[in-house]
Amino acid sequence: MDIKQINYLIDCLKMLLHRNPDLVIPVVGNKMKLELKSDKHLFLIDVNRAGHKKPKCTYQLREQQQKDFPLMRLDLLGPTHKNPPGDFELADQDIPCPHIHIADPEYGTSIAYPLNHKYANMYLTDEETKDLALVLQKFLKRCNVGNFLDYNISYQPDLI
Repeated sequence: MDIKQINYLIDCLKMLLHRNPDLVIPVVGNKMKLELKSDKHLFLIDVNRAGHKKPKCTYQLREQQQKDFPLMRLDLLGPTHKNPPGDFELADQDIPCPHIHIADPEYGTSIAYPLNHKYANMYLTDEETKDLALVLQKFLKRCNVGNFLDYNISYQPDLI
């Protein structure tokens, strides 16, 4: 997939197809898929909290016909990511979590960007990254989901 197609799929207007206006992020150990539709494509957003760390949460955008090629993945908690060597701005750098991976024709999703990097375009404070519902709203906005404000997004905070 070339960069023009990747950018088109990320930037095209999408609508969330979730029937219930109350969208509850799964508890730790669980995951869910959200379906989206554009004028020409169907998409999935994976909401994954199945990891071992708290508040483990990954949001991932995929186009349904090419499920094995994630377009974007936001990792909220996890190890530092080592970017591959190459001819791009953050080549061979260590990128701590939280970070976002955006598909690239040459590198797939092996390049991570800090959330406040201009290309990532997420602009979240450290405090905001602790609010899983707010982060999902920002991710849906970054994915150009036009109706995300029609949903009441919430989550059950983990009990310690």
